[in-house]
Amino acid sequence: MGKEAAQTSPDGVTCTMEHTPYEVSLGNQRFKLWEVSSIAPMGLFRRLFMKWRLKRRCKELYRDDGVYLLLYCMRNSRAQGSLVRDYKFFTSIVSSTSGHVPVAAVVTCLEDYPTDMDEWWGKNEENLKRQGMQFSNHACITSLPDERDTSPALRTRRWQSVQTIRTLICDSYQAGRSANSVPIP
Repeated sequence: MGKEAAQTSPDGVTCTMEHTPYEVSLGNQRFKLWEVSSIAPMGLFRRLFMKWRLKRRCKELYRDDGVYLLLYCMRNSRAQGSLVRDYKFFTSIVSSTSGHVPVAAVVTCLEDYPTDMDEWWGKNEENLKRQGMQFSNHACITSLPDERDTSPALRTRRWQSVQTIRTLICDSYQAGRSANSVPIP
């Protein structure tokens, strides 16, 4: 959203095992974004426990605040086994507890993409669909920190990425609220 809030792990190892909320303001709207880690790198029993805990937490969220959007974040790689399994797991939980919730893809690590970062989507959307991953919307972004010593082109990409993700959240949230205006028991 333009500032660093979540703990990150540069080596790719899952570093978030808790379901962590982040309050953000976009324009005149306030949002609560929940970070949930991948369950792929875990052992069987830990994965089962995390699935149970996530399902319980999602039911609580729906009851308390509502669930209006699932942002599925992935690095700029092709759909692979764990990515697809996580997608199917998360979307099944959100759908079973909240009815229809838009699922938007957020593709990160595109700072070195040769031209327009959104071209990644055009080249990979069909592969994602073949793997069973359907998205209501997408954003192709860089999530590198905004540092003074980066090139002007990278700073521009960073600014564009912030605007893209903000627009995606606001637009998808409105679609999710409309789709879920009638509570599902």
